[in-house]
Amino acid sequence: MLRSLVGSEMCIRDRYQRRVRGPTQSNMHPTLLLLGLAMLPLAASHGHITLPPSRHGGRLEFGGHCNNNACMWFSQPTSIPSEPTLPHHMRTYNLNVKTGEPGDWSASMPWRAPGSAPVQGSGCGVGGGNHVPLPNGGELDGAQGMDGLSLPKLPGPGAVWPRGSTQQVGFGILANHGGGYSWRLCKADGEVNEACFQQNVLRFAGDSHTIRYSNLSFVYNKPTVLPPFSIPRKTTTEGTWPVDSEWARIPMPGCRLCDQSVCGSGLYPNLTDYFESPLLQTLGYRDDHAFGGLKWFEQQMCSQTCSGFNITTCPPGMLQFDEPVNGISGYTLSLIHI
Repeated sequence: MLRSLVGSEMCIRDRYQRRVRGPTQSNMHPTLLLLGLAMLPLAASHGHITLPPSRHGGRLEFGGHCNNNACMWFSQPTSIPSEPTLPHHMRTYNLNVKTGEPGDWSASMPWRAPGSAPVQGSGCGVGGGNHVPLPNGGELDGAQGMDGLSLPKLPGPGAVWPRGSTQQVGFGILANHGGGYSWRLCKADGEVNEACFQQNVLRFAGDSHTIRYSNLSFVYNKPTVLPPFSIPRKTTTEGTWPVDSEWARIPMPGCRLCDQSVCGSGLYPNLTDYFESPLLQTLGYRDDHAFGGLKWFEQQMCSQTCSGFNITTCPPGMLQFDEPVNGISGYTLSLIHI
């Protein structure tokens, strides 16, 4: 039998390819074919498993909401170790240029070579993404830098999946950074690490996502239940790692208010540069100092502005790619989960 780590015997990880960071929510509900221990790729971001429930706090009914810090377990910074391999038609950002052309600002992003970017810790996420708190959503009081594998297991027997069965799984996204995802397993009673996850990647069953709204949808002060709906899922095995592993594209386009090439070439945060900016307190941080470096922080602000930071539906003509259905787009998708 297969279990999630929240049970005991297996650790299940959803790997979501990140670009930049900021607030959004959604929850993906792909159906997977469990082939014992199969194969699929990786990633890191403000996203989290919601089905089965995760020890990080993810629940299907909460969707992508992160009030309990469920989305705060990831790896940053990270980038691919070699050249991009993802087919152009699978991109979610930077579709206006080809690989290697001027303006190809996303070339080193994890989703440009799915599964190849290194991760920190066991692969079950790191509190705040790094041992150093960063002002792009990378601060987690009391658990900064903690390996997600160290979180307490959930009570009860956990999810039991018969070998070879087809199961529904779900994950939430706090911020629509684009990219994509796959699903992997690792036995929790052995050594849990990236190599183990790479040996046990799962295949998708079917060709659609089910989009679900969270239980936190309200009309005025009254909760409202909105019906789920299905949209096509776009997958590839080309350019993924491990070789021939299956990776799915995030189906909701982000906004393109401006081209991120105007923000300059991609910078890594300087983990020792403690900078000052009055914008930090405006954004809700405790004071006006943080790590990462001012130039990196300003580039993050520029990138997220171009992506439509806090916009729930993109304006006409300002999409990264076509909406799967009318109105399903944006950077902040807090009421939607897949």
